[in-house]
Amino acid sequence: MATTEWTRRHWLDWFVKAAAFLVTALIGLPTMAFVVLPAFRRSRAQWLKVGRLDEFRPNEPTAITLTFQRRDGWVIRTVRRTVYVVVKPDGSVKVLSNICTHANCAVRWEHQKRAFFCPCHDGYFDLNGKVISGPPPRPLDELPHRLQGGFLFVRV
Repeated sequence: MATTEWTRRHWLDWFVKAAAFLVTALIGLPTMAFVVLPAFRRSRAQWLKVGRLDEFRPNEPTAITLTFQRRDGWVIRTVRRTVYVVVKPDGSVKVLSNICTHANCAVRWEHQKRAFFCPCHDGYFDLNGKVISGPPPRPLDELPHRLQGGFLFVRV
């Protein structure tokens, strides 16, 4: 059985390679994490102030356009989103998306018909966002909201 004797040259070679690996790992792994991880990062939902609750008339949907910044990977972009605030006579509040659940078209409130109208395929929704007619498969999305100090906040 042949045994290899470790000379100083073998020990020095092993030590230099181990030190190079350690330095590469200590510098390279955090650098790679710094470069790669933002691609998987998304911004968290945020609460935006919509306005004072007493500014909204009961049974009359009010379109509010919210502008906020959203992070998607390395990109930070400004997003505009329109919501409808509906205050019931009893004081309860609904915040509805203005995006039709059928073809993602923007809906609008038609005062004469007392309904939300989607022009893409003639879809109609009632004051609560429920489908009245047309092809939409489900009601308008209701957004999470809260009342705090007389102000309405919406989570986007």
